[in-house]
Amino acid sequence: MADEIFQEGITETIVTTLSAEGTPNAAPMGIVKRGESLFIRMYPGTRTFANVKETGHLVANIVTDPLIFVTAAFEDLGSSFYVPQQDLPPVIKDAYAWAYFRADVDGVVKLTEIRREVVKTTVPRFSRGFASVIDATIIGTRLHFLGDEGRQRIHEDDILVGKCGTPRDIEAMKRLKNILGLSD
Repeated sequence: MADEIFQEGITETIVTTLSAEGTPNAAPMGIVKRGESLFIRMYPGTRTFANVKETGHLVANIVTDPLIFVTAAFEDLGSSFYVPQQDLPPVIKDAYAWAYFRADVDGVVKLTEIRREVVKTTVPRFSRGFASVIDATIIGTRLHFLGDEGRQRIHEDDILVGKCGTPRDIEAMKRLKNILGLSD
């Protein structure tokens, strides 16, 4: 049976973790599937990486709200975004599905699935506008490395969001540009 959540390649998720003290954190991250292996490439020095090293666990949430991706990339999500879970990091409200993993840091973060749940059985809508918000958000997290090239790519994504995006995509792109200081 085909995996209904993670397919070969990269699945964009919102990863939730808890610190050793129990403080939740969320960040957009791609879960990479190669054959039967699942892993994440995490940047050392991030709160998510520190939490995974401390606790050895994370939850990968499948969401389609572009504002959650933008917010989680640059700010803390408030408690209103989470559904608390007993004995695991919180799940994002309105997630289509989630998977709870043991996470072993060894160069990359190797994932071993412990539990999963498909929450919604409705078909998610996907658009080029949403994809452009995700692309611009990822570029935005690396803007200090990419400089003018990154700003140009975000500008191109912004044009595509304006043509193809939903009102929520347009709102998310506007928020991203404000966070990055790229407002028109």
